[in-house]
Amino acid sequence: MDRHKKKLLNRLTVVTAGGLLCGLVVAANLFSLQIIHGDEYASKASQLYTYTNTIPASRGDILDRNGETLVSNKTVYKLCITYAFWEKEGQNDRILQLVNLIDAEDDAELNDTLPISNGRRGSFAFTKDEDSSDYKSLQTFCTKQEWGEDLDADAVVDNLRTLYEVDSSLSDADARKIVGIRYQMEQEQFSMYNPFTLATDISMDLVVRISEQQEKYAGVEVETSAEREIKSDVAANILGYTGPIFAEDWDKYKDNGYSMNAQVGKTGAEQAFEEYLRGTDGERAIQTDARGNVVSEEETKEAKSGNNVILTIDANLQKVAEQSLAQRCQSIGGAKGGAAAVVDVRNGEILALANYPTYDLATFNKDYEKLAANKLTPLLNRSIAGTYAPGSTFKPVTAVAGLETGKITADTRIYDTGIYTYFKGYHPKCWIYNKSGHGHGWEDVTDALEDSCNYFFFETGRLVGGENLEKYAKAFGLGEYTGLELSGEKKGRAAGPTERAEAQKNDSSLRDWSGADSIQTAIGQGDNAFTPLQLANYCAAIASNGTQYEAHLLRSVKAYDYSDTIYTKEATVRNKIEAADSTWKLVQQGMAKVTGEDGTASSVFANYSIKVAGKSGTAQISGTKLDNGIFISYAPYKDPQIAVCVIIEGGDSGNNVAPVVRDIYDAYFYSDKNSTDGTSDGTTGTQDVGAYDVIA
Repeated sequence: MDRHKKKLLNRLTVVTAGGLLCGLVVAANLFSLQIIHGDEYASKASQLYTYTNTIPASRGDILDRNGETLVSNKTVYKLCITYAFWEKEGQNDRILQLVNLIDAEDDAELNDTLPISNGRRGSFAFTKDEDSSDYKSLQTFCTKQEWGEDLDADAVVDNLRTLYEVDSSLSDADARKIVGIRYQMEQEQFSMYNPFTLATDISMDLVVRISEQQEKYAGVEVETSAEREIKSDVAANILGYTGPIFAEDWDKYKDNGYSMNAQVGKTGAEQAFEEYLRGTDGERAIQTDARGNVVSEEETKEAKSGNNVILTIDANLQKVAEQSLAQRCQSIGGAKGGAAAVVDVRNGEILALANYPTYDLATFNKDYEKLAANKLTPLLNRSIAGTYAPGSTFKPVTAVAGLETGKITADTRIYDTGIYTYFKGYHPKCWIYNKSGHGHGWEDVTDALEDSCNYFFFETGRLVGGENLEKYAKAFGLGEYTGLELSGEKKGRAAGPTERAEAQKNDSSLRDWSGADSIQTAIGQGDNAFTPLQLANYCAAIASNGTQYEAHLLRSVKAYDYSDTIYTKEATVRNKIEAADSTWKLVQQGMAKVTGEDGTASSVFANYSIKVAGKSGTAQISGTKLDNGIFISYAPYKDPQIAVCVIIEGGDSGNNVAPVVRDIYDAYFYSDKNSTDGTSDGTTGTQDVGAYDVIA
């Protein structure tokens, strides 16, 4: 180590989870200042400047249900600007110089959230959509500046250049660097009492270079702090990320004890469980002379770390779901993306929420522009925010509605001719007619579920009517929020006359509800649009004879040192769908037949070692030749534990999707979980499945 690094290391004060630990050299300096030269400095007290600095508290860890750490903290160097010693004159030049130094670093993260491209390819462009917090913050800023509405990115940068008096001779790329930092300073209310973090995770080499040029960069200081460390390469959409408090959000944080430069949860679990994860900041009083040299430091308030959040997800199951989903999507020609949701039937705990494509949360900031430009929308959390027509996976709803309203019974048999001719001028076909030229023949409700007979459910839907279909769909939580703690969940839509009438208020071109709408709704088409999580939770309700729990991700909260349990999440029943035991038995039997020797999913589950009840679905995508493939299921059939929904956009059929479901069951039910690599080869693990419903 060279002399400069040694010199600097002796000066650094390290912030840890417990607060501020002062080095021996600092202690020696303070002894010299206060004891040896105490009288001398006392006589100059009137020339000293004292201010209070925040000691950031580290956030709590995020772990999976098995104790695997997903997000923790690491100690990093950060480059800060202290307003009291920062000279405004010539600051644009110094900012550009500093940013260029930071850009040369491989791992350093520049504190620049201006959602506009870097200007290296000609004209500027927005890099985040209108729903993002960064875009909304910029919109608020532009409105405050009275720059008008609907500005394009080039106009925003031009206005920022003028506002911050950026030299007109500078290139677009250099100007973008300057306005990005100046804008960020304003967003974070950079002030006398609020040091601005310019960059985090800088290298020791950069620390030394800044130290060597202290006169040139007055007011620029190196500090150490605890920053988030992503330890998991899965569950990016679940975990989320942290960021600074923006000016327009300050009012909702200031009364809760936050400092202006605090890092707060912006998305995912980081945001949802902010109240548990955040720590309590400490404070230290810093005394400097007129030139900015530190004379003394005193910790006046100890920092306290945040609590640790235990999620309901199983990291291994999440990994298998993501890997299997990715491989399956990549192997199906025309597939665009997909999602999987896994819930515990017995309490509503979410065991996995997988998306394809996804991203690496550890490199999220660096990859953002590329991710945002990706046409496959990896930033969309499809598992909770993608809404899809359910196709034939809706037919169990229609069956329950038909049986409970008495429109059909266990003995009802309907003859499928292949073409449904009840309506004049509208003759939809059963799927089998398009393949064979004939129908299924006589079908009862369990046969119709096994064969996914459109004709049977056309007739049942007509008899039941749109109002009852809508009523039962909503009772199952379809088109309703699930109780999930994460923001961004979509409500979806349960088709029916009430929803149609509501939609007509905003779109007068929509026609009134008709019988034709009822029969399309009955087979999962029409206006129906649900999330994968909703479909998994609906399937769980079938498995539990109508008891549906709120879906949730929080399992418990542990003290910062894991010595005590602060909070335990109790299961909450969302709804109890009232239906006869015979109704549940018939629907469950029909779903069990789907995975049997003659069912639509026989190729995947007929010889599977654990009996699975399921329903496949194929949903048409308006305006394209592609169909979405959907599969919902629960297992074991006689002792339900988990329910799974997998959707692949452009997957063509539910049968194409079912192998992902099987991989998930392999990972959950077999003890040697690490033996699976997330790909189906027709084999299963070696755990003794004991009481599970095993096929001999």
